[in-house]
Amino acid sequence: MTESSAAGARLAAVAERAVRAGGDYLADAFRDGSLDADYRTDDVKAAADRAAEDRVLNVVREAYPDHAITSEESRSTGDHRYEWVVDPLDGTNNFAAGLPSFATAVCVRCDGQPEVAAVYEPLPDDLYLARHGVGAAAAGEPIAPDTDVALSTGTVSFVIGLPALRDAQLRAVADRIESSVGAECKRVLNTWSPCIDWGLLARGGIEGLVAYYPDVYEQYTGELLAAEAGVRSRVLDPETGVPVDGDADTSGTTPTGVGNLYVGAATPDALDRLTDAAVAALPASEAGR
Repeated sequence: MTESSAAGARLAAVAERAVRAGGDYLADAFRDGSLDADYRTDDVKAAADRAAEDRVLNVVREAYPDHAITSEESRSTGDHRYEWVVDPLDGTNNFAAGLPSFATAVCVRCDGQPEVAAVYEPLPDDLYLARHGVGAAAAGEPIAPDTDVALSTGTVSFVIGLPALRDAQLRAVADRIESSVGAECKRVLNTWSPCIDWGLLARGGIEGLVAYYPDVYEQYTGELLAAEAGVRSRVLDPETGVPVDGDADTSGTTPTGVGNLYVGAATPDALDRLTDAAVAALPASEAGR
């Protein structure tokens, strides 16, 4: 094993321990049934978010005390080429409502490039792990988005980030995108736990995923998991639908769906159809009609 691969393996091992630490706490808290939460019009903040975050960050800081951390609850700390992007409770609304659909997720980025992603769903005990250039696995076994279901009879997840939820005009566009995508498939899935949807896409449980202005805390993790599993994808400008290029000033940086329009699918045909459907609902397309 080379020094680089050994370092990557260690990052992945720490990421796994971190998400398990957060997820195990959440499972116990969920089964306990008690909930301290702040209900807002577009989100829920639960005490469990912070408690799970503490457990995740304890694992990370013990292994890598100098690494930078960007976490949903405590925001950004530190300055380092390695950055841990943490979503301690992906699916807070579900958790608060008593729906057993939530996860803990982390993505490790190096110089802006996602290198490791880990997602842990504690109730079914499902662990997803991906490494850049190595592949993706669930429960230690390689996964791929293999599905025999045609898009017209399949399921597509639609993810809308908080920036779009909190803007009336963007929310109206999101509604149009969801309707347009829905015309291409049997069902549009809204789970409010994007990382769980990413896992389903990566292992072939659903046929596609469309994300509009997705949040940093789930998108980096999900994109890497999907890409390493073999999901086809496109990143598009959320206003015009024009493909987004990588940062020309940063060698090796690939486009990200964060703050953009992301389309991922199990097959090339599904990717084309979902892309066309999503782009047709954008303001630029609407204005050109």
